Amino acid sequence: NNPKMKVNGTEQAIDEQGTKPIIKNNRTLVPIRAIIESLGGTVAWDATAKKVTLVLGSTTMQLWIGSSTAKVNGKDIPIDKDDPKVVPEIINSRTMIPLRFVAENLGCDVLWESNTQTVTIKYPKS
Repeated sequence: NNPKMKVNGTEQAIDEQGTKPIIKNNRTLVPIRAIIESLGGTVAWDATAKKVTLVLGSTTMQLWIGSSTAKVNGKDIPIDKDDPKVVPEIINSRTMIPLRFVAENLGCDVLWESNTQTVTIKYPKS
């Protein structure tokens, strides 16, 4: 419930609108743009298709609002194999994406600290 994140120890906004991560269906959903851009990637939004395209390094990921399946480098992958209700959503006019799915499919380690409700993403340096 914090609108800020730390990138290599430096605090910055997660979203220019002050959008906060939420927990829904026991998964953390975030506005993904600032996170991907802080890793050096790009984010594109297709309003007609309601699709988010993330590109980082050699990985291209496509996620659709309401769909429990995403494409990672052209391959269909379930967003959460244990819960098909975990999907990208538009909440308060912001596109919210399941963080663990995105981070792990970009080769990141994801750590969850339940006491502080903090997610730590470790992106491997090339």
